[in-house]
Amino acid sequence: MNKAKEVWQRLVPAKVTQSFLHRQIFQKFANKVGLVYFGYVDQRHDEHSLIRGLTVSTKHRDNHYSIGTYESYDIALVERVDTIQFPAKVPQTHTWIIMTFDLHQAVDLPHIFIGLRNHGEAFYAQLFTKYAHFSELDTSVLPEYDSKFAAQYTLLTKADHMLQAKRVISPVIANVLSNEFESLAVEINNDTLYIYSNQHHPTLALLEKMLTRGLWLARAIDQANTPSES
Repeated sequence: MNKAKEVWQRLVPAKVTQSFLHRQIFQKFANKVGLVYFGYVDQRHDEHSLIRGLTVSTKHRDNHYSIGTYESYDIALVERVDTIQFPAKVPQTHTWIIMTFDLHQAVDLPHIFIGLRNHGEAFYAQLFTKYAHFSELDTSVLPEYDSKFAAQYTLLTKADHMLQAKRVISPVIANVLSNEFESLAVEINNDTLYIYSNQHHPTLALLEKMLTRGLWLARAIDQANTPSES
């Protein structure tokens, strides 16, 4: 058995082996929760709906694309690879696992990104170039927000959407994010919730965590933003 494994490792490139292992994980997860697994999708030619969000670019590559419905939410999943290049910054290759949830609420929400502070200079340099309207809501000066949230996350939105963003990401939600989401980032845009992980080695446990945390947050946002009956 060990000899066969050694032969396999010599003959098969590491990237091929990694892709095979990733496919196994994503397919197993898709089968477990009832998603349809498509694999690689070409953003220029395939008919599948493109997962957008702030990581979308003209040169990214999407693998392990899966879609379906789970507990009343339309969900999409993809592994996205892109190299971020920015003047005077070292190019960085990012691998994102992205899970999206179509929100049910009927009110317009502000574009919000809740990013980890350790994403890297090149990532944020490109982000502020693409979204020059973004400003940081400094939760460290707001006593109702847990200091752990401010230390771990930066909350970005348009300057004139700050008050609305505080209502969407309330102190209660922020507290759950800092204590339960750990290395996951969040975006809300165009009635879609995006859950991001930049883990290079996906696991079934990670995908299940993204699903459970994403479902919780989608429900919390929908419940908090459902217009009250008069």
